[in-house]
Amino acid sequence: MSDTSTPGPARVHTSIDPRSDVQILEDRIFPKQWQGAPLYSCPTDGKEHNRLDYQHEMIKHLLGDSLYPNPDVVKKALSLDADSTPNIVDIGTGSGVWAIEMARQFPHANVLGCDIVLPNHPGDALPGNCRFEFLDINKDMNNLQTIFNVVHWRLVEPVTLDSDQFFYDVARILRPGGVLIAIAANPRLLDKTGAVIPLKPQGDPEYCHFQHLMKRVHDYQYAEGPPRMIHSLWNQIIGSNPNFKDFKVQEFLIPPGPWETELTEERRKLAEMMNENSLRVVRSLAAGLRAQGKWPLDEINALEEVRKGPVPPQKHIPLIPPILLKGSLKEYRELLPCIHAYTKWVFATAVRTDSAWSARTKPWEVPEGFGPEDHIIPPLIP
Repeated sequence: MSDTSTPGPARVHTSIDPRSDVQILEDRIFPKQWQGAPLYSCPTDGKEHNRLDYQHEMIKHLLGDSLYPNPDVVKKALSLDADSTPNIVDIGTGSGVWAIEMARQFPHANVLGCDIVLPNHPGDALPGNCRFEFLDINKDMNNLQTIFNVVHWRLVEPVTLDSDQFFYDVARILRPGGVLIAIAANPRLLDKTGAVIPLKPQGDPEYCHFQHLMKRVHDYQYAEGPPRMIHSLWNQIIGSNPNFKDFKVQEFLIPPGPWETELTEERRKLAEMMNENSLRVVRSLAAGLRAQGKWPLDEINALEEVRKGPVPPQKHIPLIPPILLKGSLKEYRELLPCIHAYTKWVFATAVRTDSAWSARTKPWEVPEGFGPEDHIIPPLIP
């Protein structure tokens, strides 16, 4: 059974910032940049912010109740002994929860959360040392100055068109000794070696609705441009950047539900949280695919969850009990065999050198044979 209760303090998102440039599609809110630029497959409304808050708690649990990996390095960068006030920026802040909690943990620091759609927090929920500003990661990095001690970039890799250039931009805005925190997740189910589990045809006993749903997301989100999900190559990309030193990475394979036969209490709790997070991700991804309108609605509904029978006149009093066909939600709720797999989470840090910033002299080249279809197949980083 998944744990449907959100751990930690309750959070309130009454709305998004009214200055955000958004549109309503299929009763969900999406950024207007979303049309014609298929970078982010999920909505950007209060419901999505609640999902991101739950995911935030899950990631903290994975990191041992920490807001960041490699805590000694991060705390050193934000030390009170610094010559000037430390500054933190959360790029792709989403619900803003990480920025708010960092502001509370480091009250001597200034925290900035940036995104193309911003959260609207009640006044008493926002610390005085935390603020939010609009920023498009692919267009506006030059607007940030060289004042930051920590740059946080969590699960924003899919919408970053050029990660290599982004890491150079991060190095430019970091003070010497400042820290880049980069976090990524694998969007499909993996085997125990970290390789993607192939999608089987419908009718095959091993067919998986969730893998099919993720294939649809992949086909939509990565239809154009170079590969963007390249966290398996961060050791090459960041490691070759002359502006960084002390690159460290941690990788975790976590079951998306407590299906393993022998589980410690800690791993069971994490698997239950991952299961609940996956259920919420499915709903968000399906909402994005419906709004995008590229595939038949019946197909997307079937991949998520289909209700069979007439629509009841009053939604809260169903006249006919719904019959749930096999879909992604059913697979996760019942921990069906096709979900007996893993998800991969990657946490990396790199420290800004003391040398003057070096601009990129030539674009990073994608290794031969590494294409959009292969972005999660390479093995785990040694």
